[in-house]
Amino acid sequence: MLNKTSGRVALCGVLAALMLVVMLFGTMIPLSTYACPALAGAISIPVIWELGAKPGCLLYLVVSILSLFMSPDKEAAFLFLFLLGWYPILRPKLQHLTKKPVRVVVKLAIFNLAICLVYALLLFVLTMPDLQAEAAHWTGLLLSGMLLLGNVTFLLYDLMLARMTDLYVYRLRPKLFPHRF
Repeated sequence: MLNKTSGRVALCGVLAALMLVVMLFGTMIPLSTYACPALAGAISIPVIWELGAKPGCLLYLVVSILSLFMSPDKEAAFLFLFLLGWYPILRPKLQHLTKKPVRVVVKLAIFNLAICLVYALLLFVLTMPDLQAEAAHWTGLLLSGMLLLGNVTFLLYDLMLARMTDLYVYRLRPKLFPHRF
């Protein structure tokens, strides 16, 4: 099925629709500003595994643009656009770093740069009033604690992506595409 262009387009279209629905759930479910973009990014694993990084990038771009236009939760859309949407595409490349401490430091540096960019854009460029009112009460200690907790959460997200990739490759893929084995 995936040898034909129609099969590839169908797989990308169905997963793009599913990713967009997950992104839109972020507005309906409280406290899902971070969980929905993370789950939407993980949904791209089959496209990355079966079709490669280029179709994965196109899928990411389509869902990012649609999320920016359709999702009322701009914070979640920006998190997907600047970090959680493209990280599953980059992750297999980072896994080729041989030394684990170097790999972890690179991943955390990517996370910290991306998260600082997201909140700088949200606070100073888009000037979201709700977020600015909340940020007015942040202290240096609170920001440090949130960033530390964010780093731990990102490492757990990276581990979750590894487990979901294994689940897809070893459990789901043989059932979905039996002719490939």
